[in-house]
Amino acid sequence: MAGTFEAHVSTATKQVSATGVGEWTVGGTYDPAKETIQIAIRSSGINARVTEVVLEEAAGSAAPAPTPFAMRWAWGLPVPRIEEPSTVLEVLKPSSPVVIPSEREVDVLMVNTLPQTGLKEFQTLEIDLRDPEPQMITQAFEDESGFGTRTTTWTFALIPLFNIERLDRGEDGRNSLVSTDSPTFQMGIPGVTMAKSGWTTLASWEVKGEGPLSGNGTPSQLPHSQRFTFQPVPPSRPTEGSTVRNRPLRYAVSAAFEGTVQYFLLIQDEKDLLRQEYIDHGEVVIPSREECLAHPIDGSFNVGNYNFIVDGGMQAALDKVTLEFAKENKEGVRVVVGFRCPQRNRTAGDVHPNNKHVLGRALDLAPISPKAGAVLSLYQACGRAGYHSLCEAAPGTQVPPGNPGAKYVHIDW
Repeated sequence: MAGTFEAHVSTATKQVSATGVGEWTVGGTYDPAKETIQIAIRSSGINARVTEVVLEEAAGSAAPAPTPFAMRWAWGLPVPRIEEPSTVLEVLKPSSPVVIPSEREVDVLMVNTLPQTGLKEFQTLEIDLRDPEPQMITQAFEDESGFGTRTTTWTFALIPLFNIERLDRGEDGRNSLVSTDSPTFQMGIPGVTMAKSGWTTLASWEVKGEGPLSGNGTPSQLPHSQRFTFQPVPPSRPTEGSTVRNRPLRYAVSAAFEGTVQYFLLIQDEKDLLRQEYIDHGEVVIPSREECLAHPIDGSFNVGNYNFIVDGGMQAALDKVTLEFAKENKEGVRVVVGFRCPQRNRTAGDVHPNNKHVLGRALDLAPISPKAGAVLSLYQACGRAGYHSLCEAAPGTQVPPGNPGAKYVHIDW
C-alpha cells in the first residue's frame, strides 16, 4: 500500500515541512458488515521533500533562507530509542548510509505520523473503504529544544488487488470458448463484499481479438460495471476443407480498476477447436465438450485432425459386423474410415448434408482379404447386422452391390 503525507513540525527554534510518499507492508482485519479495515503495517520506506526554516530568534539576527532537501528513509537507519532523548527535528535530516538493522519493534497499528521518529505515538486508524478520507493527526511533544507540535495528514490511495473470474464455465475449458458462446466475467476482490464496497461501478472492461481468425467482441468495451459479457464476432472462418487444424479463436479480456489492469486470456483448446468446425460448417448438431472424447489419430477410428473424436458407437458397430461377417468368411474386417472432423470430411469429398462420419455414427469397412466377392459378402453381413449400408468406390461415390469398382462398404446408424 502507498499513501501521500504532509507533515509540519514546529518548535521554538525551527519549523519543518515535509511532503512525500510512504510505502508499507500491510496486514490487517476486514469488517465486511461495516466495509472498513483496520490495518497493521510496517514501513518499508518513505520518500520526502523537506523544507527547514530557522526562526529569527534562534538565528540571533535575520533568519537564513529556508533550506530545502530531499531524503529517503528506510528500515535499518538509526532510530532513537524510546528511553533516549529523541528529537523529531534530528530525524528530519538528509539520510546517512544504512547501518545495522534497527531493533525497533514492528509497528502493530496504523502509523499516524512520520514512522521514523522512534516514538510510540501510534493510534488505530479505521479507514472507510467506500470513501477513504484524509487522516489528520495533531500531536504535542517535548524534546531538548522545548515543546512543539506535529501535524501529519495522510491521504491513502487504497488500491486493492483484484482478479477476473469467468462465470459461465467450470475449470474444464475455463480459458476456452467457441464463437457461439457469450463469456461472462466478474471483477473480484478477495475478502471484500463488492456489493457493499461502492467499487462495483469503478471497473472498465475491454476485449480485443488476437489473430486473423478471431475478429473482435461485441461490445468491445464496457465502463462502470463489475461484470462484462461479450459475443465473439469472428470473420469468415475456413470451410474449404483441410488436413490440418484450424487456427484458434483468441481474445484478451482486460479490466482496469483504480489504475491497475488485470487480464484474462481466452484461447480455444483442442476440444473447442474441433467443436468450432461444426459451427463454421453450419452443421445441425454441434457436439458438447463432454461428447468430444480423447482418441489418438490412428487413420481408422480417428482420421485427423484432432486427438479427439465424437463417437456414436463405432466400436460396437464394428464388433457386430465382424461377428456377422465371420459366419461365412475366415478373413477379418478392417476400418477404412470412422470419424472425420468437418474440415477433413470436406477434404475427402464427402459433402453429403448431415454426414454421419462427423458424428461418429458411420464406418467405412473393407474385408482384410481382397479376394473376389469379399466386398459383396461384407455388404450382405452389414445388412444382416441391421445397418443401413451401401457400397462405395470413393467417399460419396456409391456403386451397386457386387460392382467390381466397390472398394468398401459404408454403414451408418
